[in-house]
Amino acid sequence: MEKIQILLIEDNRILREGISSMLENQGDFKVVARSEDGDAIRQLKSLNTLPNVVLLDLGLEKVNSLELMALLRDELPTTKIIAMDIIPDHVDIVEFVKAGGSGFILKNAPLNDWIETIKIVASGQKVLPR
Repeated sequence: MEKIQILLIEDNRILREGISSMLENQGDFKVVARSEDGDAIRQLKSLNTLPNVVLLDLGLEKVNSLELMALLRDELPTTKIIAMDIIPDHVDIVEFVKAGGSGFILKNAPLNDWIETIKIVASGQKVLPR
C-alpha cells in the first residue's frame, strides 16, 4: 500500500514535530511538508507533490485557519482537510464543516484515533464530530 501523503500545518513547533514524528513512525504515512502557516503550499509546489490529507490547526495565530482552508481548497482541490484542535469551539467546527472540511481530530486523542481518522478521510469518507 502506498503511504498517505500529509501536509501538516501547526503553529506550535513542538506539536508540529511531535505529530510528524508520531505519524511517520507508523509506516503508513509520509509528512511531505510541515509549516506554521500557509507557507506549506509554497513548499509543496517546490517539491512537485500533492498531499492526500492536510492536518490543519484550527487555532493558528498568524493566519485565520478558515481563510487558509479556503486557499487550500483552491490550491489543492483533491486534498482532504482534517482540522485539529485542543478545545474546539462549536462555531469553528460548524464553519469548518460548511467550508468543506473532511475530518476533525482532538490533539489529545489517542494515537489509534489519529491513525483511523487519517485513513478514513484519505479513503474519501468524513469523520466529523456530532
